[in-house]
Amino acid sequence: MEQVTILARAKLNLTLEVTGRAGGYHTLDSLVAALDLSDTVTVRGRTDGKIGITMRGMGSELLPPEKNNAVRAAKAYFAAFPECPRGLRGADISVEKRIPVGGGLGGSSADAAGVLLALGALCGTEKEALFPLAVSLGSDAAAQLSAGCQRMRGRGEELTPVPGMPKLYFVLLCPGEGVSSSACFSAFDAAGGRSSCPGTTERAVAHFRAGELKAAAEACKNDLTAAACALNREVKEALDAARSLSPLTAGMTGSGSTVFALFGEREPRDRALERIGQGKFTALAAETISNEE
Repeated sequence: MEQVTILARAKLNLTLEVTGRAGGYHTLDSLVAALDLSDTVTVRGRTDGKIGITMRGMGSELLPPEKNNAVRAAKAYFAAFPECPRGLRGADISVEKRIPVGGGLGGSSADAAGVLLALGALCGTEKEALFPLAVSLGSDAAAQLSAGCQRMRGRGEELTPVPGMPKLYFVLLCPGEGVSSSACFSAFDAAGGRSSCPGTTERAVAHFRAGELKAAAEACKNDLTAAACALNREVKEALDAARSLSPLTAGMTGSGSTVFALFGEREPRDRALERIGQGKFTALAAETISNEE
């Protein structure tokens, strides 16, 4: 059977505001950037209705098949589109993982999006038809169907592309342990559940599009940072290490535990990465990627 390979891109939350609750879930306003850091997802069609998965690489042993979002994505696809013109009823999925697991970089959602895109390519399904499935698989999966920068609101279903964004460069520092998203939101609620940075996404988008990098960097705030630091002290240590690199700003993506140092050019980013090396935290280089790349 034919197969399709997709680069499943990591995401980074440049901003993250908790704006309220709806249907038992927190609603967000976030500026989300696709990164060149990616898992490789290969899907080969099957006609027997079975779904198999093999995973290799970073943290793959932490993802049992029955809880794997890539498998959930395939099941959701065939439930929604049972009549693939090519007779596909199942799939063999292979994932080469490079996105750290449990670090707030959307690795699980990226794999789900990659499977949806691959099955869509095999069966001729338009990307727009995949969005409802992606939303059901996680708050980031819909955004990760596309590259570029997007403003993500609600539970991840309200997406607005943000054109005119500059190329951004990052040193990512990944602690050894992740942060549970549910525990992080619970800790945020226990601390009062109010945004410490209302309007920060609106400001960041305006400054980035105007080329005002310093002001944009100052607007990059994440409401979940304090909660993540309380749950995992390594997050604060990673933030301190990121700030020591003299970036435009340092912050946390998602609910942690990965933090980032943001640079406006590749050369100072590369010097910072060389300076920090591979010590207590796994250090990775990354940069934003547009839909054209």
